[in-house]
Amino acid sequence: MKALEFALIVLACVIGSSILCQVVRRLSLPLVQIAVGCAAALLVPAVHNVHISSELFLVMFIAPLLFDEARHTHPRQLWENKGSILSLAVGLVLLTVLVVGFVLNWFVPSIPLAAAFACAAALAPTDAAAVGSLSASVSLKKRQSTLLSGESLINDASGVVAFQFASAAAVTGAFSLVDAGQEFLLLFFGGIGIGAALGAVGLYSMRLLRRRGYESTTVHVLYEVFSPFFVFLFAEWLGVSGILAVVAAGLVMADRQERLTSTASAQRELVSNGFWRILVFLINSVVFVLLGMQLPQAFTPAIADNFSLPFLLGIVALTTALIVVCRFGWVLVMEVVHRFALRRQRGHKVRKRTASALETCSPNTPSPTPHLRTKRPHWRERIGSLLRNALVLTIGGPKGAVTLSIIFTLPTTLSDGTTPFPERDLIVFLTASVILCTLLLADGLLPLLAPREHDDTSEVELRRATVKVLEGTLAELQAMLASEKNPQFDPALRLTIAHYRVRLMHERGALDDGCSHLFDQLGEQVRQVQEKKAAAIHQQGAYQTAELAPYYAMLRGVRQSVGYDGSDVKVGSRFNSLRGRMALLWQRTKSPEVSDDQAERIYYDTCLFAIELEHAALDYLQDVIAQDDERRHAAEILRQEHRAALNSLWNRINYGQEVKQEDRPDLTLDHHESLPTGMEPLFGKQFAEAARYADEVDADALTIELDQIRHLQEHGEITLPIANELRQRVYVLQMSLGS
Repeated sequence: MKALEFALIVLACVIGSSILCQVVRRLSLPLVQIAVGCAAALLVPAVHNVHISSELFLVMFIAPLLFDEARHTHPRQLWENKGSILSLAVGLVLLTVLVVGFVLNWFVPSIPLAAAFACAAALAPTDAAAVGSLSASVSLKKRQSTLLSGESLINDASGVVAFQFASAAAVTGAFSLVDAGQEFLLLFFGGIGIGAALGAVGLYSMRLLRRRGYESTTVHVLYEVFSPFFVFLFAEWLGVSGILAVVAAGLVMADRQERLTSTASAQRELVSNGFWRILVFLINSVVFVLLGMQLPQAFTPAIADNFSLPFLLGIVALTTALIVVCRFGWVLVMEVVHRFALRRQRGHKVRKRTASALETCSPNTPSPTPHLRTKRPHWRERIGSLLRNALVLTIGGPKGAVTLSIIFTLPTTLSDGTTPFPERDLIVFLTASVILCTLLLADGLLPLLAPREHDDTSEVELRRATVKVLEGTLAELQAMLASEKNPQFDPALRLTIAHYRVRLMHERGALDDGCSHLFDQLGEQVRQVQEKKAAAIHQQGAYQTAELAPYYAMLRGVRQSVGYDGSDVKVGSRFNSLRGRMALLWQRTKSPEVSDDQAERIYYDTCLFAIELEHAALDYLQDVIAQDDERRHAAEILRQEHRAALNSLWNRINYGQEVKQEDRPDLTLDHHESLPTGMEPLFGKQFAEAARYADEVDADALTIELDQIRHLQEHGEITLPIANELRQRVYVLQMSLGS
């Protein structure tokens, strides 16, 4: 029960931080999640002193994260940058361990050298969750993204091995470089080999199940989710690196297929990507919330008693600076070597191409390679680009929850079982503080060093384009309804038009311009006019609450079916008394279908009542058009919308009737005992046909919407990025049909 309570608290923190991040937009989501987790640990008693073992943390959270990262990483990109990735994942880790360890031991002599190495080893790896979360908010180059993700896939293993040997040396006082090297090689290559083998077995098993017809989309996704946990545990059982095994398995099991070759594979990919997107977000969020929950455990009273605040701040700043400087220096040298090698490779290709071209031309002809004579950038520009790239790679590798989970496994006593581990509280405090510092640096500097490129599809332009598309689609749908070619589709078509009216109204209201303000103002005034009209109609006859409740419930459904939304649906159907509200609530629990003669009569009376409300709105808007030049355009657009709603109401009254009723001002608003003479009870039939043809009509409407997007793009009214975004939204709506 306690575990369930803790899981619910963590999930509540994830939801709360996601909402809070929309309010505090300056901070990135990981920092907000850390803050929420820290606050929960301080305020909620059930979270006090909660500790998750590093082994459980790695298998539950890091394994699926790395597996998904590996699935989406192209092996060719990793292979092309293998030298740089290995230098960051192995060489930089060892450099960080040596430099930070020696300086920390010199600055704080009470920390033994082996313990200082253990602290540095825990701080050496970058965190996959932190890298993934921060890279989503900035614009990284292809090589930068590949290096950061590739480094985070591998360096956990080197950091864990270095930490294990350093902590063992601190506890026992013994250390063997040969044993450490052999252990590292076994973990490294053994993990990759086992992971690749298990990944190949998993991939071919999945394909075998697919060929035999035993694999469904659900089974495929569950198989993928099961794989990282099994691979990690099996590799750890064999004594090799489970982290590297998961990475290798993810690279092998990425079943990349050609596009447009199979609808089944496309559906599997859509469902799998959607599921993993949610799962990765949840795991990332839980990781940072847990990191925040564990931070208060690092700040123990013993630290405040033994060390002053300036000393603690100084050692945190020194350690953070050492890690950043070591990483910057290593990355800078690595990038210089990479650019030099790339320049030599390009120069060799140019010389080879030029030589082959000169062999085929006479001495007096112009140069065959004028396109190769490009002016090199100024040396200041080259150095500036190099430094900026190195800074992005430096700041883009923050520490995270993996580091904290590793440092919490530091033994509490030495080998004798009684002597406390020297300065363990200080080491844990230092590690947690450095994690926060690196995350704050990344959050503050990365958007400045690698700002997200300006997107041509700005929100305002996108909404304006959406309004144009919806207006054109509505015009075609209303023309289809007026043609009366296929009357069996009319009920479903009226509902589709109502849905498009709601979408159009929302898009117009979301536009931040003067016209949007006029629409809101006129909409509120029309609502008040209709409320007054409804009150005047109710005063003409005295009805009991029980009699009004069925009409009010039906009126809300009718108004919603003609395109009203939100509070507009309730106009004319509000009770002032508690008894009336309870009667209306009870009525709304019943089926809204029109299934008998009484329901037919109630629906007819309700349509007449709704028609009167539309007349009131049209009369008011006509006065605005005649008297107010400033609001004339907005009033004309709204008048067209209310005229369409009025036509929709009359269409459902006259549907299938031999004698058509015409719109007239002298309507008899009363609770009819029966339908007018000669009128057939066809409202129930309309409900049935609307449900029967809803998906078909909606699909046709979305096809018309795609044609509108293409038409606007061909005529230059919207740009290609906006058109692509609008198409993506339509595709989502198409996939939701029938669900």
